Amino acid sequence: MEHSPEAHTRLTAELARKLKRPEVYRWLVTSGYYPESYVLPPCFVVTKHPSFGKRYFTHTKKKFVLKESEFQEVHFPKTELTDRTFGIIDPELHSDIAATIAQNWKTIIAALFHRDNKVCCYSFPVPLDAHAPGRIGGLRSGRMIYEFIEMAENDIASVAHKFRYLIKTDVKNCYPSIYTHSIAWALHGKKVVRKPANRHNYSFVGNRLDKLFQYSNDTCTNGIPVGPVASDIVAELVLSGVDRLLSKALPTGVLVVRFKDDYRILTKSEADGRAVIKALQASLKEFKLELNDEKTEVHRLPDGVFRKWVSQYHAINPRPKAYYHFKRFREVYLSVLTIDQDNPGCGVIDRFLADLVNKEYGLRVELKKRTLPKVLSLLLMLGDRRIKAFPKVLAIIESILRTPFGAAHCDSIVEHLDEFLQRLSEREQDNRYLIAWICYFLRSNSLESKLTRKYEFSDPVVRATFTSRSTIFSGAKDFKLFSGVKDVSKKVRLLRYLDVFKPQ
Repeated sequence: MEHSPEAHTRLTAELARKLKRPEVYRWLVTSGYYPESYVLPPCFVVTKHPSFGKRYFTHTKKKFVLKESEFQEVHFPKTELTDRTFGIIDPELHSDIAATIAQNWKTIIAALFHRDNKVCCYSFPVPLDAHAPGRIGGLRSGRMIYEFIEMAENDIASVAHKFRYLIKTDVKNCYPSIYTHSIAWALHGKKVVRKPANRHNYSFVGNRLDKLFQYSNDTCTNGIPVGPVASDIVAELVLSGVDRLLSKALPTGVLVVRFKDDYRILTKSEADGRAVIKALQASLKEFKLELNDEKTEVHRLPDGVFRKWVSQYHAINPRPKAYYHFKRFREVYLSVLTIDQDNPGCGVIDRFLADLVNKEYGLRVELKKRTLPKVLSLLLMLGDRRIKAFPKVLAIIESILRTPFGAAHCDSIVEHLDEFLQRLSEREQDNRYLIAWICYFLRSNSLESKLTRKYEFSDPVVRATFTSRSTIFSGAKDFKLFSGVKDVSKKVRLLRYLDVFKPQ
C-alpha cells in the first residue's frame, strides 16, 4: 500500500463518498453532538433523537425563519489565566444542521475533496473504517487527533527526502474567527453567492448552514462553536476553500499538508517557502482569516518532521508496557515532567498515563499500602499539571478502587479527593471543569455520602453532574441529552471512555 499524503487524501475521499446520509445524520446528532470525551463526563450522552428527515425549521427560496438561541458554554482551563470555551448547540438547531449536512453529503464531499485542491488534509471529522467501507468507524475524536497526527508524520517522512525545508504554521484563533457567510463562499464560490440575487437565496445549502450557525449563536456572524463535529465539518469546508485558493499559487515541487488549522509546507528552497506563506496569507484573507505569525517556524529537514517529545519519551521509557514498580513509576514520572516542561502543551503526560493501563483496562502499577498515598498524590499532581489529563487520572484512580486492594483503602482515596474538592469549590467559576469530573467520579462510584461537607453548585454542567439531573435544553422533548450518572457508570468505565491512546 502506498503511504503518502496524496494517497491518504484519495483513500479518505473514497471512503467518505461511501457513507450513507441517514448514518451521517445519526452519528452527528449522537456521537458528534458533544465535545470530545475529555471535556464532559460520560453522563452527557445523546440517547434519544428524531429520525432522519425531521426538520424543525422549514425554508423557501427567500425565507428561512429560525429561533434564536445561544450555546451552552463549557469552560476548559487552557492556562492559569485563560479558558478554552466549548459550545453545545440547541439540539433542534443542531439537528437541522446535521440533517442539512447529511442531506447534502455529496455536495459537501465534492467541496472538501475538490479536484483543484492540491493541499493534503489529515483531519476529516467523521471516523472512517477502511476495513468496512460505507460504515462510520468507532474512534472517538480525541483518539482520531493523535492517530491522524502520527499518520501525517509518517507519510510526510516517506516523501521528505525530496525536499530541504519544512515550514510549520497555523490559522490564528480559527473557530472563533470563522465568518459564517464564508461557509457559502467555500461551497458555491464567493462571486456566485455574493450576487445580490443569491445573498439570501436559501436554495443554496451554504446559505442555510450560514443562517443555522448564526441563529445557534445569538445571530452572530463571527465564530462557530468548538466541540460539535458539525462545526468541524464546517471548519473543514471553509479551510478547503482556502486550500483551493492556495493551490492556484503553489510553486512547482511543493507539498502542503494540513491537519485542522495547522499547515505543514515542504519545499526545496527557502524562497519557495516564503512564497507559499505569502500565498497562504492572501488565501486566508479572502475568507476573513489570519495566519498566526507567532507560530510560524522554518526547519531544515529532517528537523521538524517528528514531534521531539515522542523520541524523548521513548528514550526515558523504552519498555513502556513493562510493569511499573513504584521506583520505576517515580523515575519515569519525574522524566515525564521534564519532557513536558521542555515541550509545553505536548501529549507526553497523556502517553504516560495510557502506558499505565493494559488493553483489558487493568493497571500496570504496583499497589501497596505504603506506596498508595504517594501514587495517588503523584497522579493528582499530574492532573493538576495538565488539566486535560485530569479525567484520565480519575479513571486510573477508579480502576484502583475496583481492585480488592483499592476497595480496602477506599477511605484514603476519598480523603484525597474530598480535600481537593473543598479547595476547588471555594472558587467554583475558576474550577468548573475539575469539579464536574470529581463530582462524576464520586457519584458514579457511590462515594458522595463519604464527603465531609455539603455542596451547592451554580454552573449548569457542574450542577447536572453533581445532582445527576440536567436542565440544559430541557425543553427539547424529542431529545434525551443526559443520563443518570449511576446508570452510565454501570455501562462504561472511565478508562474505556477516555482511551485517547489505545491501551496495548
